Amino acid sequence: MAKPDFKDKWVLVTGASSGLGRALAVYLTSVEQAHLVISARRIDQLQQLKKEIESATSRRVEIIPADLTREEDVERLFTEATARAKIFAVINNAGFTHYGISRAANLEIYDNIIAVDVKAVIHLSLKFLAYFQEAGGGAILNITSLGGIIPTPYQSLYAAAKHAIQAFTEALSREYKGSGIAICTFAPGGIATEMITRSGLDRRFGTHSPFHLSAGKAAQKAIKAFKRGKVLYVPGFLNKLILFLHHLLPRRLLLWAAEIIYRPPESPSK
Repeated sequence: MAKPDFKDKWVLVTGASSGLGRALAVYLTSVEQAHLVISARRIDQLQQLKKEIESATSRRVEIIPADLTREEDVERLFTEATARAKIFAVINNAGFTHYGISRAANLEIYDNIIAVDVKAVIHLSLKFLAYFQEAGGGAILNITSLGGIIPTPYQSLYAAAKHAIQAFTEALSREYKGSGIAICTFAPGGIATEMITRSGLDRRFGTHSPFHLSAGKAAQKAIKAFKRGKVLYVPGFLNKLILFLHHLLPRRLLLWAAEIIYRPPESPSK
């Protein structure tokens, strides 16, 4: 497995306007000395991040606003990023979830989750694979989730999306073994970001829950694992324990426990 070094290289980070994506951008520039292409929907937050990074470091930052629910924006992001810089690595971080009982009334939300968390990641991964092959090397990190390994009731579409990308990325890592391209996943549990409040998860878990990693700590662990070429990295002792138990306990018991943990507070007890 290729082990990337980011110093003076260009890295594309999606979903960089806040949360883990923003923390990844800060860590890559301040610690790894990388240059960045950052993307998200909210251009004002991207501009603020660019200003902060370029005033604090000698690193360069390019901005490409994009809405990854739109296929044309996914294509434009790849085209513009590769036109502006020689991209060495891509971190597919953009994604979102929805918390609550799965209902047909939420199909539009679910379609958007699939568009961003699955289709955009697959399209960008495959386009950059071809690009990196031609360049003679590169690196891809897809941010998945512990919920991409263990089914998560009340986040069924998010879990399904992350399951898909976890399987997809691990399979790619075998297909392209020895190619000089690092293909990795980072599968955290909860991270203290605005995704918790935007999805409604704060009804169950507060943003200051001790079970949540800070965005900065998660970013540090993600990049360190990426540099070691880890195909799958799950951060945190508790998350590692859950992953270990996942291999030992009956699936029915795991689903029962997950349902209790994630049951919305307004749901009747079962």
